[in-house]
Amino acid sequence: MRPQGVAQVTRDLRGVDRGSLNALRKAMRVSIMPIAKEIAGTVPSEAPLSGMQNHEGVTRWGGIPRASVSFTPGGSRGGGKRLLAMKFTGGKKGLGLDYSEFAGLSKRPGGQFSKVYSRGSSTGIQHAIRGQGKAFNAGIKAAVSIKGKAGYFVFDSALKKHGRIEGLGKRAIDDYMRDASRELQRVRAV
Repeated sequence: MRPQGVAQVTRDLRGVDRGSLNALRKAMRVSIMPIAKEIAGTVPSEAPLSGMQNHEGVTRWGGIPRASVSFTPGGSRGGGKRLLAMKFTGGKKGLGLDYSEFAGLSKRPGGQFSKVYSRGSSTGIQHAIRGQGKAFNAGIKAAVSIKGKAGYFVFDSALKKHGRIEGLGKRAIDDYMRDASRELQRVRAV
């Protein structure tokens, strides 16, 4: 959702009543979470590349990702305005989805060396990168095609549900505002 002026409203609410702002956040998350879980359910449980299924590395495929929704009013990195953010991650099960979702879409060149890591009792290990990332990206592109604008698994599914997400978010805000107005009238009447 990309509403106007919500960042200012949340700052004002934070100054007036923190509990009221938390109630709005909860209402937004609760209304959108079923759609986020629906989107996560579109991700295949089997890995797109055979080597991702059963290993202990970071590209391990975790199956259906964990979905989360957060209330984040204000600016986004792309310069737009947003109210909600949905995140899909394999988390502790494996970051295979995280790496695969936008494999090869970045124009930024890869690093020449890996990050420093430890293995067993050895610490401070680093290795030269010799095309592993390019091979991974090519494998993902060959195994799964992008059906829309971007993203191999969840991005396009989320875009297709944009209208429903926005409608539920608007309904949650309207319900919250109706309840808040009713409470203000009750307090004034006392």
